[in-house]
Parts: sequence; C-alpha cells; structure tokens
Amino acid sequence: MSKIILNKGREKSVIAGNKWIFSGAVKESDADDGDIADIITSSGDFLGSAYYNSKTQIAARVMCLGEKFTESVLLKNIQSAVQRRKIARIHDDTDAFRLIFSEADNIPGFIADSFASHLSIQSLTLGADLLKNKIISILVDELKPKSVYEKSDHAGRKLEGVHAHSGQLYGETPDEVIITEHGVKYPVNIKTGQKTGFFIDQRENRKLIKNISSGRTVLNLFSYTGGFSFAAIAGGASKAVSVDISADALAIADKTAVLNGFEDKHDTIKADIFDLIRSRDFNEDIIIIDPPAFVKSKGAIDKGCRGYKDVNMNVFKRCAPNRIVLTCSCSRFINMDLFQKIIFGAALDAKRNAYIIGKYSHPADHPVNIYHPETEYLKAILLIVE
Repeated sequence: MSKIILNKGREKSVIAGNKWIFSGAVKESDADDGDIADIITSSGDFLGSAYYNSKTQIAARVMCLGEKFTESVLLKNIQSAVQRRKIARIHDDTDAFRLIFSEADNIPGFIADSFASHLSIQSLTLGADLLKNKIISILVDELKPKSVYEKSDHAGRKLEGVHAHSGQLYGETPDEVIITEHGVKYPVNIKTGQKTGFFIDQRENRKLIKNISSGRTVLNLFSYTGGFSFAAIAGGASKAVSVDISADALAIADKTAVLNGFEDKHDTIKADIFDLIRSRDFNEDIIIIDPPAFVKSKGAIDKGCRGYKDVNMNVFKRCAPNRIVLTCSCSRFINMDLFQKIIFGAALDAKRNAYIIGKYSHPADHPVNIYHPETEYLKAILLIVE
C-alpha cells in the first residue's frame, strides 16, 4: 500500500482522532490522488489508513486508526453508523433521516440520507468517489433500500478535481417520495430538491416550533418548501406564512398544505427576503429566520457575518414587542459563540432587548464525532425580542 509520511510532530491530531490531515502536515507521499494509503509518522510508526489528494488543502482523510483499511473496515464503519441511529431511536417519529454523515461516521466525504427507504447519496471528494460503488453495494446488502440516487453536485468537488454527477445507482427513485415527520407529511423530490432532497437537519427544531405554536401566528423566512410552517400548523398555529424567492419551492409548499389539509391556515409569499425585511412590519407571534449558508469558506466569514447581522437586525427592528424569533445558521465556519455575538450586535443596533431561551444544533442522525468537532455546523438560537 502507498504511504503518507507525516512531518515530525504532526501525528498528534491524527492519534487524537481528527479525520483531517492538512497538506502542511505531509512530508511526502507516493500515493496517487484518491488512493488509500498507510499513515506513517516521521519515525516510521504506522498509525492507520487515509485516502489522499494532493490537489486539496485537506491532503488526507482518515478512514481508520490502528489498522489497515479493508472492505471489512468499510463494512464495520457502515454497520456502526446504522447502529448509532438505532440506539438514538431516530426512526421512532420519522422515516426520513441521515444514515451516513461523512467524517462523523468514519466514512469521510460521503453522505447518505434515507427518505422512506429511498436513499439519496452525495460523494464530496475524490476518495469517496472511488469508494462509492463499494459503499452502495454494502448499503444495498445491509439495508435493502427501494432505490439509491446520487446527487454529487457539491461545489467542493471541483477543488477535488472531480466533476458533478447525478443519476440513478440502484432501483428506481420516483419523482416524488412522501415522508412523514412528527405526524406531518412532506413530498420530497430527491432528484431536484436542495441538498439530498429535504432539510432533515432541522427536524428537532421543527418539533420545537410545533410545540410552542398553539394559537399563534408564524412567519417563516427563507422557508424553502415550508417545513417549519407545517410543523407549526400541526402544533396548533392559527396561521403560518412561508416566504421564499423560489416559486418552485413555494409550489411544493402549497402542495404540502393540501396533502396535510392545512391549506386554510397556510399562505405563501414569493419575495426577496432582503427587500422584505426593509419594507414590512412583523406582527406575527413567531418568526423563523433560516437562511442558506452565507459563509462557504473561511475567506467569506466577514461578509457572511454582515449578512446574518443585517437580516436579524432588520427583523428585530420591525417586529412587534414580545415576539419569539428562531434564528439559524448552517455555516460551519461560524460557531455558536460567533453566531451569538452576531445576534448580540443585531439586537444592539436594533435597540431591542432580546433574551435567549434556547440554543440548538442538528439532531442525533447528524452526530458530532467528539474527536472531529468540524462535523458540527448547524446553530439555532431561540429568543424573545421585547
């Protein structure tokens, strides 16, 4: 097997369980891009196996420690990921969940979501691409899914030297899959929807909104297909309004309303949120701010922080007193501490008192590997704005 030889002293993070080996830590390697290679310290000690790519800042991603990578290791890692979901009882109140979460589940660069037993997968790296067929074979043998569809269109693949790819890998994925989450039915288009088809990472935050919405009105900004809106109506909200710039997303929201018998309590508004927040007062009881990632690289942190602050500040300025606001960020480059500082700045500039009554992340099917905290990305803060 090829070797990745580390510079002196750069083995510590690997031994500590972090899955990433940056290019500056690599002294030399004879591995071809995408190859799985032995990780070797400067003194010649074997640490484990990783796949390698000379084109990227993350030069190697660890597959296993203390043993050489084999298909048996891959099988063990997948079985462990499935078992974690069973232990966490993910399946009790939903049939849509993340089955494999990349580095968090010791399968770096690979994501698999299950929607009513139809799998939607993403390969994010060259190394994951080369393992993809073996992973799919194991998933089919172990889980007997109805279908497997690939949506490997992430922008990061370009950095890895691989092109975007989407298509059917196993079985036949229908144009629409109906999933159920906390008693609400959602139509999902795996082939054309955002990410792998649906934002399942907000599941428990939707349940949170459901639990506090009885008798209240709800405004859902950056609503996409209206997930938070329908959770709120299921919880007894008197009215929920979904606002998004995408007519296609709102059309799915309208369809979801009919599917659940919620059409009398749900409205949609097609609008640019950045224009809306400067031209409208917010009298709804609960306001949800769940924008797309404003920060997709370290170089975009400052600009992204300004975007988050601008949205929240304008909502705070224009909302009626004593409103509940759930504000979110899915940018992994902004941690909870920084996000709270952004919200502090927004409240200060809006000259409003705000009180944090809850902080939340992604659910148990998106586990955070304690040795690889980079797998944590979603932040949600629940406030009362006076």
